[in-house]
Amino acid sequence: MKVDILLSTFNGANYLTELLQSLRSQTYPDWKLIVRDDGSTDNTLDILKAFGEKERVTLLKDGIRLGPKKSFELLLEKSTADYMLFCDQDDVWLPEKIQHTLEKMQKMEQQFPEQPMLVFSDLVVSDEALNEIHPSLWNYTKVNPENIHNIYKLLVNNPVVGCTTMINRQAKHVVLPIPDEAVMHDWWVALKVSSKGKAVFLREPTIRYRLHTENNLGVSAADSRFYLKRMIRFQTLLSQNNHAIKMMKALDCNLSVPKFLFYKVMMSFSKAFR
Repeated sequence: MKVDILLSTFNGANYLTELLQSLRSQTYPDWKLIVRDDGSTDNTLDILKAFGEKERVTLLKDGIRLGPKKSFELLLEKSTADYMLFCDQDDVWLPEKIQHTLEKMQKMEQQFPEQPMLVFSDLVVSDEALNEIHPSLWNYTKVNPENIHNIYKLLVNNPVVGCTTMINRQAKHVVLPIPDEAVMHDWWVALKVSSKGKAVFLREPTIRYRLHTENNLGVSAADSRFYLKRMIRFQTLLSQNNHAIKMMKALDCNLSVPKFLFYKVMMSFSKAFR
């Protein structure tokens, strides 16, 4: 089965070589890499050109700064593979990531043929030098992967990290185009596929997720102070609600705003976000 790895880069020279080495070490061999650079000014492009597997690498060059959401949208449009995986420039893939994710995908496709399908996994949280901080991102950030099965919970607390995600070709046609209302590509993909098809998860981590000062999104541990801040920062919650409600309306699947707000309040007071 043809698998495309979709990588959007931007000034990723510090960590890109380790990522590429981890791709080369995958136990599943039949993959190709499609890269779109988002206007790097460091030697990211030199590292990509020196990767040494030209038959496996397609480098898109348009010189336009789009940001990750639109960059990944263009990568999705370019792919013609049976399966697509999103990839971040600063992580390290564990050797069996593609193999185990694909096995889960194909098992689900046997049960639900021709359905849009998404598979995602947990991650190992690491520091800048890849020393382990926590064995589970889900536990570290108190996010529940089961939220994928409830669209309202998914709108409040998204467990799907793009760099762990594989979708099939049917899902690609469902998620494109990615609208302006989408907060990020991976959240939109999770919402769209879970509402139109099937989304499942692997409890095992498939990636070493690197925390460093340059992370665009990053994560932080959830402790008692974290929950207190969530409860008192009402203005922030309102802003987050507005973004989620706009995205919910863009999904066009007759969701209820009052029901979303109910889940928002309920889950904000739940330490486990369940």
